[in-house]
Amino acid sequence: MGFDIARLSVFAITAVAVIAIQEAQAVDTSNNAAQAEGVTVTGEATGSLTSVSPEESAKQKTAVPGAFTIKTADEMKLGRASNFEDLLQRTPGVFLQSENGAEASKISIRGSGITSEDEPLGVMFLLDGLNFNQGDGETILEDFDVAALSHAEVFRGADAFKYGALTLGGAINLVPLTGYNAAPFQVRLEGGSYGFFRGDMSGGAVQGKFDEFGAIGFRAREGFREHSREDTEILFADLGYKFNDQVENRFDLTLDRINRNLPGGLTKSEMEDDPSQANPLAIAQDWNKELSNVRLADKLSIRTEEIELDVGAYWFHHDLENRGFFSPDFREGIEQFYSDNFGGNLNFVSRHELFGRRNILTIGLTPQYEDEPTQNYENIFGHPGATTSRGIGSSINVPAYLEDQLYLAPRLSILAGAQAIFAERHFKDEFLTDEAGNQSNRQNFWGFNPKLGAIYKISRQTQAFMNFSRSWQPPSLDNLVDFTEGPNSSVVYTPLQPQHAWTIEVGTRGEYSRFQWELSLYRSWVRNELLEINDAFGNDIGTINIPRTNHQGIETNLEVELLREILVPKQPNRAGDHLSLDQSYTLNDFHFDQNPVYGDNRIAGIPIHVYEVQLLYESPVGFYAVQTCSVTSRVIQLMRRARSLQIVMSYLVSVRDFDRATGSQSLSIAGT
Repeated sequence: MGFDIARLSVFAITAVAVIAIQEAQAVDTSNNAAQAEGVTVTGEATGSLTSVSPEESAKQKTAVPGAFTIKTADEMKLGRASNFEDLLQRTPGVFLQSENGAEASKISIRGSGITSEDEPLGVMFLLDGLNFNQGDGETILEDFDVAALSHAEVFRGADAFKYGALTLGGAINLVPLTGYNAAPFQVRLEGGSYGFFRGDMSGGAVQGKFDEFGAIGFRAREGFREHSREDTEILFADLGYKFNDQVENRFDLTLDRINRNLPGGLTKSEMEDDPSQANPLAIAQDWNKELSNVRLADKLSIRTEEIELDVGAYWFHHDLENRGFFSPDFREGIEQFYSDNFGGNLNFVSRHELFGRRNILTIGLTPQYEDEPTQNYENIFGHPGATTSRGIGSSINVPAYLEDQLYLAPRLSILAGAQAIFAERHFKDEFLTDEAGNQSNRQNFWGFNPKLGAIYKISRQTQAFMNFSRSWQPPSLDNLVDFTEGPNSSVVYTPLQPQHAWTIEVGTRGEYSRFQWELSLYRSWVRNELLEINDAFGNDIGTINIPRTNHQGIETNLEVELLREILVPKQPNRAGDHLSLDQSYTLNDFHFDQNPVYGDNRIAGIPIHVYEVQLLYESPVGFYAVQTCSVTSRVIQLMRRARSLQIVMSYLVSVRDFDRATGSQSLSIAGT
């Protein structure tokens, strides 16, 4: 990559610490001066225009005719705060799986990317509204530190149209912290068994029209299994400039480096004999993943009472070496590639009335281009041998979208929208001496996705909703280009068609007294689903289009405040303690439909039932105790995974309770 992230990490930690301490001291001095001179601070807006707060995100629920969930970093920090699985826990409809206990290697919403083996596929990830996926649709989620996030907006299904999302799963928009809502200085450390250690340091500040936030994080572990050692460093920073109360520009930077040994898969008997052992070949061939990444993005936002305009551009570069399995019958071996992604976003929202009624019109365009040269080598005891393949892949996506939401009555709104999409997948084979010969190919795809939805307001805090929509997902480069297995193993391009589906969804959400809930029921009729499966004899045949499948399910969440003021009574300037129960349940019912090989069998890869529950006691002095339990099973009683009671006494040292409007602050040491 040409940059030393380890040295940069040390520099960044020092810089963040110095800036944060200086800012805290400056605020303290200005606060004392203000008190002495009796000055009242007024006038400037106290929030970012480009990165919305969790409260502003929550307001979207009244205008989203479908399943929509917000997960905040504060919720995540009640327990381990290491990866996206921790951030998105208890989000109905979202299934996360990690192959190593560190990053999330599979994220599926409503069965999207259900058999994806390499990187998450079928869900659009965004950072501050700008695309975080590669051009072919895959996502590398190690590229971001969840400690730098304010919250995540989870749009399931067609709700994500406004971001240009095409797929069955929808989109997850990650909203980072800024100088407006970050603590001026904060440090968090975590430790655990098998050599696990993680830390992050961050700081934010506002200086006139500028605001800045920076975070540096690292993670190291020996791992439960042999040959699973890992170390990761990630840096994120953003800088905002507010021209006035209606116009703001924000620039952000992400750097990261990952070095992870891979222990490989085990047979059932090997796992039962010793689950901590590695696949012998993983040690002999030194299976490993090394990744470096840099991402630059810039976004301009304009906000008035009647219009919203977001214009953004980004570039990111992946540099990866993946040392994997090699044999004469499967010659993938060591893969080296880099990927450059260029893209932009134009999103315009008008709130002008239509026919004298409230109306919200959204128009957008999100083009993206990816260039990905790749080369494979024989794996000779962890070192590159002879070349086994070489090629250049490129991907183009150009979605344009339009939505209009008209309020026919104070309690009823309808939404109609459509997307038009052009996509291209191009592979140029530069290694023509293998058995397969020239596998160069180019495919162009056109798609059109209509959408119709409605929201009815039952009461002030309760809604019912429905939507009917089409989704469309072109194949990724990994779907199209893969190594064959057998004596003549080589790279082959397999032409595939886009996956598409019609989905109907109904549901409700709201709150009453001490109860908050959300409930969605959906069914999708999927055609040409992209699945990586085996043939009738059990042989892996890679990714193919399955003509007909059906996805249906239930997604529900219920939060109940059980008790209030148990030990600590409420006071005028402080809330009392409380005990709450948060639970979610997801039914994943995915089937083949009259398939020649599989009939109407269930599609494997995701548990049918997923139930998660958390019992949380919180006191206003920073102490809390939490009990969590997860149940995932084919029949819900068969398989249970529960975590024991956690009485959390670790400490977060930070400058907190910082009020930008008054300039007041207090230093606290809070239990987390």
